[in-house]
This record gives sequence, structure tokens and C-alpha cells, in this order.
Amino acid sequence: MGKKIEELQVEIDELALSLVGWQVDDVRARLVTQSFDDTHFQEIAVSGTARFLAEDWTDRFSRGEADDYPPTLLLGVSPVDRPEAVSYTHALLETIRKAGKRPVRFSHSSDTWECSKPVRPEQIRFQVTSFDLADTNLDLGWPTGKTKPLPVEVIDETAHEAVRLKPAVCDAAVVGKKRDASVQVRLGGFAEFGSAQDLWSVLAATEPWRDEDDREEAFETPLPGVVVEVLDDTGFLLDKRDSYLGGFVPVAEGGRLPARQPRWVAQYSFGVHDLAGDPARVVVRLLDAEDL
Repeated sequence: MGKKIEELQVEIDELALSLVGWQVDDVRARLVTQSFDDTHFQEIAVSGTARFLAEDWTDRFSRGEADDYPPTLLLGVSPVDRPEAVSYTHALLETIRKAGKRPVRFSHSSDTWECSKPVRPEQIRFQVTSFDLADTNLDLGWPTGKTKPLPVEVIDETAHEAVRLKPAVCDAAVVGKKRDASVQVRLGGFAEFGSAQDLWSVLAATEPWRDEDDREEAFETPLPGVVVEVLDDTGFLLDKRDSYLGGFVPVAEGGRLPARQPRWVAQYSFGVHDLAGDPARVVVRLLDAEDL
């Protein structure tokens, strides 16, 4: 029996973090390996300090009151040669009020994986980043065993031209062995939005009680969300996940719009053992906020 601890190189996406008000002071990650003859158990341990600067969060696509939560600080792990297989997990969950008072300390440990040949530190890409909008139930982990890619079909069922989700990443695969296997779906991209008049038209159509005079004041138009469906080869719906994402496009008084487009990520895991069939494909539906 032996225990080995090795440092991992950490990539800090300073631009993405700064856009949503995060400043990372220090993050360290370690690869921990425990060996029993020819069997090895590995995990990643993380320790870090970050601070939230609300004044730097200028373009806000989610709620920004003191008791709301800022955009999530995310930890990402992927094989160096397969960056598209990154799994994001939340580093911490603090309100704007608490995160803005002082530097926040956090620690996190990944799932433990078993292997006959240990993964080396140089094979692991470890990231710290953030998005304007994030919904993920994946955890830090390593893709052990075979990975079976699944076809993904994206269907845009939105009706409002003024607010659109534009997926740039659409990936799905069965990952893991036997009872521990899961369907992992990774989506991400940005959102497009039109003029202040176009955004008001969407809001007025979905909230008919609004008065026309409200258009001169600040308002928020909700962004679309996603529905992820896992199907077998006969089209039987095995499971689904709805995600509102909780985003909107803010329009300030005078029709002033944000200076950039929001970035979003959505990642989901479905346990294969819990499904009433073998997963064969994934359908991603983009829906207007009022339809979720």
C-alpha cells in the first residue's frame, strides 16, 4: 500500500472570471493516488481563495441583489487530449452579500476512481472559470472505462426572434462501467438579443398586463431555456431534464443594452442503471422562458 500526492497545474480563466466579478487569489489542486498492488484509487483535491467584486459585475444577466447568488465559480476537469469532455462543478455557493465582505475560502474533492494504470498529472487539465448562467449537476471526476458517444439533435422551438440561445457545444456520451455508467450531456454557448424595442415586444407579449409607459423604465426580458431528452433506439423517452437557466437581458432606462452577449453552460448526468432501456440518442429542445 502506498499514497502519492502530486500537484496539478491550474488554469485560471481571468477574463471569464472578471466579466462576472470574480477574482481568484489562490487555487491549488492535487492528484492523490493510493495504490494496492496493481489496483489504484485516485482523486483530485482542491483548495482555494476567491473574492467577489460586485462593482466589476457590470453586465448582469441574473439577479444581483445582496441576498441573491453571483454567477457560479466553477471548477473544471478534463483529459488534456479531450477538452470537450470537461466536467464543471460548483466551487462554492455564497450570496453576493457574504462573498463581497471578505475573501472566501473553499475546498473540494472529486469522486474517487479506480484504475489499473494511474493517471498522470500531465494528462489532466484543471480549470477555474465562470459563466453568466450555469446549470450543472456533474461532479469532478475522471472518465474511466469506455466512453460511447451519443448523437445529439438540437431543435429550436423558440418563437421570439429577439432572444435566442446559440449552442456552441453539444456533446453527449455514455461514460463509465456497468452499474456506475451514466449519460453525460454537455451544452454551452452564448445568447443573442435584439434591440430594446424588440425586447420590449417580447415582454409585452408574454406579460400583457404591462402598460406601454413601462417601456421607458428599466425592464428585463427572460432568456430561453433548454430541455434535454434521453431516448432509446425506438424513440422511447427514458428521462428528461428542464433547465430555465434563470437568465434575462436587462434593459436600462433610455433603452441602454448590455455591452456583450451572455455566456451559458448546462451539464447533466443521468444514471444508466435507473433508465428503462438503453440510451441511444439525445434531443435538446430550446424553449422560450414562458414554456418551461
